[in-house]
Amino acid sequence: MDTTDLARTADTPVLVPTIITFGVTDQEVLQALAEYPEGPARAQFLATALKVGVLALKAARGTLDSDAVRREGDRLLDELGSRLNAWRGKLEERVTGSLSHYFDPKSGTFMERVERLTRADGDLATVVGQQVRDAQQSLAKVFEQFVGENSELVRLLDPSGENQLVGTLQRTLDGAVRAQNEAILRQFSLDNRDGALVRFLGELNARHGDLNQALSRNLQAVVSEFSLDREDSALSRLVQRVEAAQSSLTAELSLDNEGSALQRLQRMLHEHQKTVLAQQRDLAARLDTVIESMAARRAEAAKGTRHGFEFEATLGDHLRRVVGEAGDILQDTGTTTGVIPNCKVGDHVITIGPEKTAAGARIVVEAKESASHDLVRTLEEADLARRNRQSGVCIVVHSTKTAPASIPDFRRYGHDIVVRWDADDDAHDVWLEAALMVATALSARAASHEQSDAASFAKIDKAIERIRKALETFDEINKSANTAKSAAEKILERARIMQSQLADQVEAIMGEFGKLKGAQDGG
Repeated sequence: MDTTDLARTADTPVLVPTIITFGVTDQEVLQALAEYPEGPARAQFLATALKVGVLALKAARGTLDSDAVRREGDRLLDELGSRLNAWRGKLEERVTGSLSHYFDPKSGTFMERVERLTRADGDLATVVGQQVRDAQQSLAKVFEQFVGENSELVRLLDPSGENQLVGTLQRTLDGAVRAQNEAILRQFSLDNRDGALVRFLGELNARHGDLNQALSRNLQAVVSEFSLDREDSALSRLVQRVEAAQSSLTAELSLDNEGSALQRLQRMLHEHQKTVLAQQRDLAARLDTVIESMAARRAEAAKGTRHGFEFEATLGDHLRRVVGEAGDILQDTGTTTGVIPNCKVGDHVITIGPEKTAAGARIVVEAKESASHDLVRTLEEADLARRNRQSGVCIVVHSTKTAPASIPDFRRYGHDIVVRWDADDDAHDVWLEAALMVATALSARAASHEQSDAASFAKIDKAIERIRKALETFDEINKSANTAKSAAEKILERARIMQSQLADQVEAIMGEFGKLKGAQDGG
């Protein structure tokens, strides 16, 4: 190794640049040098490594210069900060490009795919149309095969003389009809001694003798039973019974008779009507009392702050779940005073977890469900909440039910973020989570002590605007996706119904063919 001597004066040594030439044989050093191209980069690396070695040796000897270490640490921190900023810019550019590539409403691949899928000549319509056409062709083939002009069914039902089935059926029916006619005629013929008519006449003669004589003897007795001149005749007894029944029925159906069935029925209906009316009046009175109580409670809740407490509790439950998943800590502070005496402004305080850059930073959240807080009053209360809870950032969450027109959907005002939120709509959770991410980023910026505050706020504002536009696009995508899903479900349901109907028709046709085949085999 060649080197030059140091020039020294009498009192203070004078350091001059030194040129050193030496050979390197250590494998680890050679491997580290190979990572840098030959030239200024490798020379800079060698100078840094030599300086680190000298500092290490001086530290070992107890002569480490604290000023040199501080300067080197500042330089390393500056270099690290510049590289991190460059990496952050590249990351934002890549994320923005990726999101635009997929979700841009004009040129995004996701929107293009959804449009191709749901338009009139899209993939979904093509697939469904092809399925319907295939089903129609299959059904046409089935009908042509089983009930067409050349089918077996048409040949079996052909009325021409060559149809053996029709001819066999006709001959069988003709023979059965002729046999039945001959059997009936034989039974009613007087020439047939064994016929039904001859046997009937024989039984009449055996029981009553000559029919004419029997009728003459019994006709007078029969006529006397139908005479009203005899009180004991059958007709007289029947008339008496009918008159008695009519009199009894008339008495039971008369309102003049207090003991009649109709009078008892009237009294029973009247009593039942009075009971029902009393029950209805009692029920109406109770309903009026309940309605008045409900109206009073509703009016009291509208005038008081109960609904505000309910909104605050609902927001706290939702924030506790989101913050817990992110590794942060949520504290409910709406009922306790802060650093300002007798001041309870600031409903929730979020402490950023130890794993993040802004560990220990505090974010105050103020819940508002009141139509009297416009934007000016909201920002004043946000400033008071930050000071009262010793927080760097404040998020004011307005309920969409009562928020005035001056309250924006999502916007940052310095260290304050104003957002609308609907506790009953899950789609609004994205806006609240975006506000939490922006508040965390603001806390991280404050913790990093950057000098270019204006530039950082400009970047944050641009990021917030991109987030707002992305959330609006997300809402549009969500609505479009729900519409497409609903249309697809309707199409699938119609296809399922059509398939079920076709299956029923085919099953009915096959059943009829089975019956015809069974009849043909039996014949």
